[in-house]
Amino acid sequence: MIDKETQIKILLYGNPLDCACETLGVKDMRNHKYSTVFTVSKDEVYEYISINGIPQSDSTSRYSLTEGFHYYEEEGTWYTFFRERGYIYHENNFDDYELGKKYIVTTLLQLSGTGLY
Repeated sequence: MIDKETQIKILLYGNPLDCACETLGVKDMRNHKYSTVFTVSKDEVYEYISINGIPQSDSTSRYSLTEGFHYYEEEGTWYTFFRERGYIYHENNFDDYELGKKYIVTTLLQLSGTGLY
C-alpha cells in the first residue's frame, strides 16, 4: 500500500493511471478500481494542501494560452477557468479564499479520473 502523502502527491502532481497500473501490476484499469490504490479522502487532500499549498498552476493570469484547467490567486481572490481551443469556459471568481481552494482541490481530483471527489 502506498502511504497517504505519496497518494496525495500522485493525485495532485503525478499520473494516477500509471501509478495504479504499476501498483496493481496491470496494463489498464478497465477491470480494476482506483479505490484499491488510492485510499485517501478528499478531506485528507484538502488538509494536505492547507499545510503544503496548492500545486502550482500552469497559468498565473487569464491570458495563458495553455489548454486545460487554470487557477491563480490575485489579491486574495481565486480565479479559475478552463481553456479549450482558445475559448474560456466555466470561469469562476472566489472572494472567499477557502471556498476557492476547496473548488480547486475538488476540480483537480475530478480531473485525476480516479472518482475521488
